[in-house]
Amino acid sequence: MPSKELLIAHLKELISIAERSDSDQDALRRIRREGFFYPFWDEKFEYRLHCLNQKVDALLERAIPTCRMASEEGDNFVQLMTGVGTAARAEAIDYMRNGFSGAKQLVICDPYFLLSNNKNSKSAYLAGVDDVIPNTVKAIELYVKPRKRDAEVADGFTKLCQDRGIKLTCRKTDELHDRVWIVDSIRAFVVGASFNGLGNKCAFILELPEEDRRNFIREVGLLRERTTRSKSA
Repeated sequence: MPSKELLIAHLKELISIAERSDSDQDALRRIRREGFFYPFWDEKFEYRLHCLNQKVDALLERAIPTCRMASEEGDNFVQLMTGVGTAARAEAIDYMRNGFSGAKQLVICDPYFLLSNNKNSKSAYLAGVDDVIPNTVKAIELYVKPRKRDAEVADGFTKLCQDRGIKLTCRKTDELHDRVWIVDSIRAFVVGASFNGLGNKCAFILELPEEDRRNFIREVGLLRERTTRSKSA
């Protein structure tokens, strides 16, 4: 086998010959005549290059796959990318509330939903939660990570639900990662950041396509069967 340096030199020479040639066949004739890559260049080696060339051509001719998040008209489900700052957080909350408009039930899958952060006070965080939930909501099922709980936030959210007459069910699990809000089982929004992180970093909020929504709801249903529930956060 040739050394790496020699192989690189051969490849550079091959490229040079190809660039100076008028066609593929002209390049092959020059390579054969000049004994390039001898003794590595033979009919078997040429055939393997030919097969590789065909595969590359087939890949280049393949139709570009359509993004699953795009419609036939070229529109897509991406509705909002939140920016950074207080105004961006308020915009995200407004968008989510409008998307949940008329909802009777919300399923909130957000591992860190019961935690605030140092950029928002606990009271401000709970006010944002109160603001994002439409007045029509009668039941909330919340999925969070175990041991990721700020007592003041959790108790405040429980009281919020009680004051508004919302039936709360809380389940703790390590099996969910993405932040998804399900609206009456007919719509679902994936949120790129936990609710406490909106406005801290850029994040997308988008509505899931029907197939993904059905699959996610099915997985949540299976998860519901193997987790215990609590009536408080």
